Amino acid sequence: MMAKMKDFEAYLKGQRVKEKELKYYCHWVEDFARFCKSKNIEPWQSESLTGYETRLRSSHEDWQVEQAGKAVRHYIYWRRKTDVSVPQARQVSGADDQALAELIAKLVEVMRLQRKSYKTEQAYCSWIQRYLVFVKGEELSGENVSRFVSHLAVEKNVASSTQNQAFNALVFFFRYVLEKEVGDLSQTLRAIRKSKLPLVLTREEVCKIMAKMEGVPLLMVRLIYGGGLRHSEAYRMRVKDVDMERMCLTVKSGKGDKDREVPLGESLVEELHEHLKKIREIYDEDRSNGVEGCYLPGALENKYPNAGKEWGWFWLFPANVLSNDPRANKIRRHHVLSSYLSGPYKQALRAAGIAKVATIHTLRHSFATHVLEDGYDIRTLQELMGHNDVNTTQIYTHVMGKHKSNVTSPLDKLRLPPPK
Repeated sequence: MMAKMKDFEAYLKGQRVKEKELKYYCHWVEDFARFCKSKNIEPWQSESLTGYETRLRSSHEDWQVEQAGKAVRHYIYWRRKTDVSVPQARQVSGADDQALAELIAKLVEVMRLQRKSYKTEQAYCSWIQRYLVFVKGEELSGENVSRFVSHLAVEKNVASSTQNQAFNALVFFFRYVLEKEVGDLSQTLRAIRKSKLPLVLTREEVCKIMAKMEGVPLLMVRLIYGGGLRHSEAYRMRVKDVDMERMCLTVKSGKGDKDREVPLGESLVEELHEHLKKIREIYDEDRSNGVEGCYLPGALENKYPNAGKEWGWFWLFPANVLSNDPRANKIRRHHVLSSYLSGPYKQALRAAGIAKVATIHTLRHSFATHVLEDGYDIRTLQELMGHNDVNTTQIYTHVMGKHKSNVTSPLDKLRLPPPK
């Protein structure tokens, strides 16, 4: 267990472990080795690290247990990568490209039965393909899932959200395609989650950006900021989702497959009426040309075959050209692509002279912050944003106003001579 400790220290340095922490990492690994020897268990067994951490919690502080666990996970990952004597997954015969293609096809079928979004389908398929390439020729097991997820954190240096997406894809794949549980993954190295404050634009900056835009992209930006929409929610908006009587927009199947209502600015009513007249012409042209109806979610297209041809289901922001629906394999009109708005938005950001690295999603953050600044309570904002947990919403309280605590800088109280 303790072989090549100097090489392990060199590996830790490559992982940017601080010099003063190296001796502690080595201490925890040595202590883990003694624990395994006393319990007569192999360090590579899944229950070994779980048992070790349980013992530490009875006599050490939480930060020490966390550091020890991280040190041991690094050591196990490093040994499995560099030492052929460490037990590896056994080989499986007949794991050819055709078998892998069949697994991906089954994955797609299951996701469509569960009404996963097309983007989720693409992301999960991509991760499973990368995993299958990583473990090609090996048994599909929790052990190499742990190695793959650790590989993403150590070798690829991915963000914690990216690693979590890969992990969720693998759990879904094992549970619904292979029909077995992944098992214990206690020895998996997890990417470091960084605490970040959302970037927020001031009201003046939002005005400057909008002043540099025009046409449909401007309307989309105003809807996104005015209702706190995710940009994908704006693309997927249908004519029926706009209620100008109640002055609200209905977001259907948002993140987490949840519906919610958000405010519609009164200043948009006239512009929306004009926009609806223009897209009505596109709708009428599609109907006269016999174009297939718009895509309907879930099994609605089977239940109501002609509903996609109704005006209410037409896209609020339809694409200019017809395209192939990859799921139904039909030529129909889809909504505009994300690039439709990203280009004009970036140009407006530069033209407005704003140095902040503000994406379209920044408009959603700005909406949340400005709503709080206007005196609305956190629970109301939580509903508007579609957050499950109010703690997610509370992050915006840290970026309100001039400063989160309105503390006056002590610099302003110094009696300094005027600058020369």
